[in-house]
Amino acid sequence: MKKLLFFQGVLIVTLALSCTSDYSFLEEELMEEVNNSPDNSESDSNTNDAMDETSDDSSSSDGTTDDSATSDPFAGFVTYEADVKPILNQLCVACHNATLHEDGVDLSSYSFAKAEIDDIIESMQEEEDEDDLMPPSGRVDNSIIETLISWKIDGLIEGQATPDDPDLGSSDGNYTYTADIMAIIDQYCILCHGETSPSGGYDISTYQRTVDQMGIFIARIDRQSGQAGVMPPAGRMDEAIIQMIKDWVDQGMPE
Repeated sequence: MKKLLFFQGVLIVTLALSCTSDYSFLEEELMEEVNNSPDNSESDSNTNDAMDETSDDSSSSDGTTDDSATSDPFAGFVTYEADVKPILNQLCVACHNATLHEDGVDLSSYSFAKAEIDDIIESMQEEEDEDDLMPPSGRVDNSIIETLISWKIDGLIEGQATPDDPDLGSSDGNYTYTADIMAIIDQYCILCHGETSPSGGYDISTYQRTVDQMGIFIARIDRQSGQAGVMPPAGRMDEAIIQMIKDWVDQGMPE
């Protein structure tokens, strides 16, 4: 009986050791497979990098601010710099500046224009035969008056300064109306000499009309500041711009 119990005990111990050995062997195999697999840390790193790139792309896509909105915070509003100053420079500043200030009025700066806006609008709405009509050359187009009224309604915003002169055309010196001259006319002339109620009857709103009146156009822009009839009224254009227009004429005024 004692022998039987002894052998049973030995058998149980043997089985236990066998199971423990098998378990240890299985664990070693699993660890070896893990060790032989691709580097987990590298895999995690690559995954994180990819997620970062995706996150960056998403952020760029969803978080990018529209340049057109940020470049001009006053988009949609009438401002002094972008809209009102060009009008006053062409129509008023030649007489109402720091040097002349006819009738004691100087409109050569934002602060002065802001203070005088009611009088400016009123003088432009006078009847043709009234002495107080401004500018004296005649009633301006309604769109100009509407711009000034809109500026007042929008809060008399100063806005951002714009370049004084358009780009000086082609670098090779060969100019065309569409690429070079039209930009100058749009900035300096079209406000008064557009299709609607052109000042003095001079309409240069198209290529052909500009060509047809180029003689008087050159004569007016080539006068010295301070002379009667100089165009634009604010004063003589930059010499480089005048020369470009003359060169365009000499080249046959290509469209």
